[in-house]
Amino acid sequence: MTLSRSLFIAAGAGIAGLCLGLVIGDGADLNQARADEVEAPQTGAYMIVLGTVYDRPAFMSRYASQLAGLYERHGGSYIAVTGDVTTLEGDTPFESVVMSRWPDVESAEAFWADPDYRALADLRIENEWGDFNVVVVPALPGPQGE
Repeated sequence: MTLSRSLFIAAGAGIAGLCLGLVIGDGADLNQARADEVEAPQTGAYMIVLGTVYDRPAFMSRYASQLAGLYERHGGSYIAVTGDVTTLEGDTPFESVVMSRWPDVESAEAFWADPDYRALADLRIENEWGDFNVVVVPALPGPQGE
């Protein structure tokens, strides 16, 4: 192998290594980028209500009809309200689903703690209009959560 060819190969390898280093960093930066993706701020939240209503007329007129304004006050909006549930796997121990979107988990929690909502919830519970499970989950960052 000639000296000029060896220098050409060495120079090419050096340039390739430099370019690769610029693209993927030294490992620590790549790991930091991955950590930043995982720790990215959440954008939005979802409240999911699974329940069974026992007295639908009372539930609708004295509870559900009062919620839209409270949701709006805290930045929430409905994305699904249905009794039309298709079970793809497992048991479905509920008949109704309500899903709502919130600016963040704190907004959903503020709605839940709002004295006006607590009065409605107490009325629902005291009158045994139904059984419900409610969870709030943070949305994924990026396009899915925007």
